[in-house]
Amino acid sequence: MKVIIPVLLLFVVFLFNYCFAIKQTQQNFDISIDDNNNNNNNNNDNNKINDFNDEYFEKLGYDTNGTKCDICKFGIDQIQKMIVSKKGIDDVSKYAIDLCTYLHIEKAEVCNGLIPLFTNMTYNVLSYPTVTGEYVCGFVGFCPYVPRNSTNIINFPKPKPPHVAPIAPSSSSPTMKILHISDIHVDPVYEVGMNADCGEPLCCRAPNGPGVGSNAAGEWGHYLCDINMRMVESMFEFIDEEFGDEINIVFWTGDNPPHDIWEQTYDSQINASQLVTNLVKKYFGSTSKIFPAIGNHESLPVNSFPLPPGSSWIFKALSYDWSDWINVDEQVENLQYGGYYTLPVQNGLRVISMNMNWCNNGNLYLAENSTDPANMLQWIVDTLQASEDIDEKVYLVGHIPPGIADCIDGWSEQLLQIVNRYEDTILASFYGHTHRDEFSLYYTQSDENDPSSPMRASNVIYTTPSVTTYQNQNPSFRIYTVDATTGYVMESSTYHTDLDQANLNGKPTWLLEYNATKAYNIPDLTPISMDLAIQNMNSSSSMLEDYHVHFYSASPYPESKPCTSISCKLDYICKMKSAAYLKYYECIHHEVNSYLSNENNNSIKSYKKLNILLELDNYLNNEVLKSC
Repeated sequence: MKVIIPVLLLFVVFLFNYCFAIKQTQQNFDISIDDNNNNNNNNNDNNKINDFNDEYFEKLGYDTNGTKCDICKFGIDQIQKMIVSKKGIDDVSKYAIDLCTYLHIEKAEVCNGLIPLFTNMTYNVLSYPTVTGEYVCGFVGFCPYVPRNSTNIINFPKPKPPHVAPIAPSSSSPTMKILHISDIHVDPVYEVGMNADCGEPLCCRAPNGPGVGSNAAGEWGHYLCDINMRMVESMFEFIDEEFGDEINIVFWTGDNPPHDIWEQTYDSQINASQLVTNLVKKYFGSTSKIFPAIGNHESLPVNSFPLPPGSSWIFKALSYDWSDWINVDEQVENLQYGGYYTLPVQNGLRVISMNMNWCNNGNLYLAENSTDPANMLQWIVDTLQASEDIDEKVYLVGHIPPGIADCIDGWSEQLLQIVNRYEDTILASFYGHTHRDEFSLYYTQSDENDPSSPMRASNVIYTTPSVTTYQNQNPSFRIYTVDATTGYVMESSTYHTDLDQANLNGKPTWLLEYNATKAYNIPDLTPISMDLAIQNMNSSSSMLEDYHVHFYSASPYPESKPCTSISCKLDYICKMKSAAYLKYYECIHHEVNSYLSNENNNSIKSYKKLNILLELDNYLNNEVLKSC
């Protein structure tokens, strides 16, 4: 799960909230259209509205009036002035702590704990002569991001062979099962009865005091807190009892520590991963092949992964914990160097485990070099080429999905090129991080020699929902049924337990939530069929509402916020169609134009488009639950 750079921009966030009234007066659009009056608009007015639509579209998802962006740049400028004036790290830290405490951005104990953890990184990165406020604020998402180097840095050793469309395996084919767990975030000091709404990044702990009514931490958990050990063990016990030796492979895609990001130490981070490692070993170590990936919460502080060899402390600790599974010398070296590795599953099938923190825009160390940190992208190409040469199929496994805002767009565009180049080698990609249940697709030209040819789906990204309940999520895991010979994914089955019912009944009941083929009304899970699933949801409000419920693992949240607006529909459909974040904006533009295609009056069409974009911006900022 993503935690936005908390120290560097603590006071920026506050100032943004403080200036909210100014923001409202800068641009307060509440446009209602009277179709009968719009014929009076002249062409000049239409052009202005169309220009504004384009400008608004470009800023969508960042800041519609520039306030947040401008304040961010101002804040970075102030810190850099302190650095230039020879203020030391301690001075910058004290300044940030005082501001954080005085302005009540966080409670004093959080300010005092969190800021010192980030001071070295912030000071060092902002000391780079080429790092400007505009660049950093775009990098972390407060302003539109303009990458320094958008050129291709990957080298494909061989041209792409002719594409061979995948054929779904027969339902009678021998199968094996893959367990996918992610974002466990187990909190060992969760305490029943404590306050779940304490005003800190993580609650349900003894120092928070007792909670009242629905704010009291339940026996099995609370929707505002991280999961407790009792619930985690219940899940593992159910999987063991229900599937046992049927689980052949485990994808474990990171984020083990709880969200107590202001209290963490090197020892606590290592201990958190060891705790989960021991659980995985206990239940699956003797019967399954385990393939872990590194999450953004594994390091200290959160999101902070210096370029090699700066992160070797956590990579070496994890390589020791995972030595039962990753014990090939070359791959141990890769893991200790950059947090990535590759291992065979069986003859003809391989896993590539990527360290997606090399695309994490919360990792400020990438502000100076985000093209191919730790040389992982080229390593992925070389590994895929070796697999293609021997007709070996590959699963890609990682933590942060490449199509979301948390993954640097220039980097994700490179990965998109890689996946499309090796689409016949890569069977599918598996991620976590968002805590939500979702999928998305890669697309490529149906005729790659003809840029005007229609797009076709080339590969599938599966994002599994979190084990943790943080926040507003039922604890979940996923089982993939795959062809035992080829590795092709045949079914995706998601399981969860209803947290409210567990607390009410005194024990969890783990249930199948849905099978993907049935839920999406598709014959199989090939990319073409998954694209059909998107089309089905685009034309069926009930199917899209079901997706909305699954997105939050059937927690109470979607009941209070049903997916009935055009904004909700646009957001979901375009997330599904975006394997790189800028593709999301291209999709929004296309879908809005398609939605208004029957409107012949250009003036009315422009106003309606503006209204839709404004409504979508409000939806993204106020109704979509953030990662943290």
